[in-house]
Amino acid sequence: MSRRNELIFTIFGDAAVLSVVYFISWKASAINASLTSWHALLGNLIVVIFWLFLFQTFDLYESRHKIQIISELFKLFKVFCIGLLIIFGLAYLVNIDFMKAHGFVPSYLVMLPSILIWRFFWRGLIGEYVKTLPEKVLIFQNGDSLDSYNHFNVVKKIKLDKVNPTISEAVLNYDNVEGIIIESNGSDKKNILSVISRLANTKFEIFISPKLYPVIYQYFLVQKIPDSPFLKVIFHPLSSWDQFLKKVVDIILSLVTLFILAPFLMLTALLIRIDSKGPILYKQRRSGFRGKEFILYKFRSMISDAEKHTGPVWAEKNDQRITRMGRILRPLRIDELPQLLNVLRGDMSFVGPRPERPAFVEQLREVIPLYTLRLTVHPGITGLAQVQHAYDVSVEHVKRKLEYDLRYINNMSLRLDLKIFLKTVLTVIKKEGAH
Repeated sequence: MSRRNELIFTIFGDAAVLSVVYFISWKASAINASLTSWHALLGNLIVVIFWLFLFQTFDLYESRHKIQIISELFKLFKVFCIGLLIIFGLAYLVNIDFMKAHGFVPSYLVMLPSILIWRFFWRGLIGEYVKTLPEKVLIFQNGDSLDSYNHFNVVKKIKLDKVNPTISEAVLNYDNVEGIIIESNGSDKKNILSVISRLANTKFEIFISPKLYPVIYQYFLVQKIPDSPFLKVIFHPLSSWDQFLKKVVDIILSLVTLFILAPFLMLTALLIRIDSKGPILYKQRRSGFRGKEFILYKFRSMISDAEKHTGPVWAEKNDQRITRMGRILRPLRIDELPQLLNVLRGDMSFVGPRPERPAFVEQLREVIPLYTLRLTVHPGITGLAQVQHAYDVSVEHVKRKLEYDLRYINNMSLRLDLKIFLKTVLTVIKKEGAH
């Protein structure tokens, strides 16, 4: 069975069980409306979408060979509890007393075991009797090959020493390839790290042979694959649910901050216009998530056309190109505030690695093998590297900040984001790390 068909059957089964339980509870209630009324059908649609959304956000639609049944059933129980808390919370806000509604409590006492039983038999059936198609992979290798690649369908093997670290699209252009195995004796550490960091920005799942663990454990998180000697590389630990919450928090914070600071932002724009010639906003192309370029907005803090004769260069301490207003804006990071628009557009997050200019990205990825890993998450207005280190003025500074960026990526959490946000406030108050 293909991954697509497995997913369709799982979603359809979940929806069917939820619908049956819903209509049973509707029939058992005191609601004076038929099962085919628009009230009943609309309510069923909302209930099914709500629960399927929760299942998806908590990664309950992984392929069978990637999950353990007991772990999935336990996760279902947790999702069920969270869903009920959300329902009761919303009911409280709109003044609905579900506890007095006939059929509500019995229906959910039936729904949980129904979903658990359905999932147990369906997942067990797939695991024992329905063979899912193995994941199509490319293998980059040096050294000896394994005798068996369980759960994988090897499309092609490519000698690792023949792979250019830039990895052109032509090398990866195979139909329906889902993953890449890097099978190596670990003899060429720099090249291996370069390859892995480049692949981090692709859609492929990355697997490594056990011999590579000593090479990469200090840079990446890894996950054991059931019944397989390979380890899956995890480029950041946020679950789908946490990623969703992070996105929601970004949007809400951006909207609230822009609304509160609107008068201050207009005053700042006016002072920039009075202080020097040129546009109020400085627009610059930056590399974002997975290398996608976007236009970053800042209040202009330098003279107009500051790089007209020099090309892209890093700002220096006591840089003569900085305007009078710029010397006020930059230490207080006020020039960064227009990036709230980038957060609303989805180009950036509140917290993440600093977005770099494409010209510097190409230069730095050639001399720093792991630099591309910064592109595995959305860039941020602030971040661990920004509050721990000053602006970049050299490649050595970039290397130092990369250590902070990788530490953040490997330990991403909403709590860490909050700590960085509070640290940013203190950094701004102390006027640290800016010039």
